[in-house]
Amino acid sequence: MTKPAQSSEDRVPEEETLSRLRIPFVRKATLVRKGRSEDAFVLDLGLEGVFIERTEEMKVGEEADITLPWPESEVPFKARCRVAWWHAPGKKLASKSLPPGAGLQFLEMSEADRGRLREFLEEYCRQHPRVRRFLRHWPDADRVGDDP
Repeated sequence: MTKPAQSSEDRVPEEETLSRLRIPFVRKATLVRKGRSEDAFVLDLGLEGVFIERTEEMKVGEEADITLPWPESEVPFKARCRVAWWHAPGKKLASKSLPPGAGLQFLEMSEADRGRLREFLEEYCRQHPRVRRFLRHWPDADRVGDDP
């Protein structure tokens, strides 16, 4: 008996898995923290947040606003974030290789941006059903400061 082919809807993971999904998303973004605007490079993206590359330390718990260009849209994605974890230069990570930077957890965003984000991740899953990267949930008790 032949197994039925998976539809594109079947390739979207369940909510628990989707919430832990991290996908490559390299974009130049604008970060506003402490009233100052600066460039940042986003390396990956998920429902819960983004990882930005940077060498200047950001304190865990610090809040910032991020704005980044959105694929096939002139309207940028905007969110209020907090630093969930910091990866210092020269430190190793147990789960993967990343440059120095910060894991930013989304705190607030518009419903429109939340919908665009979910749709983007679901479409990624449909196109790349075997290419999935997962991080621990946000925030993780093991990641309150510097890397383990």
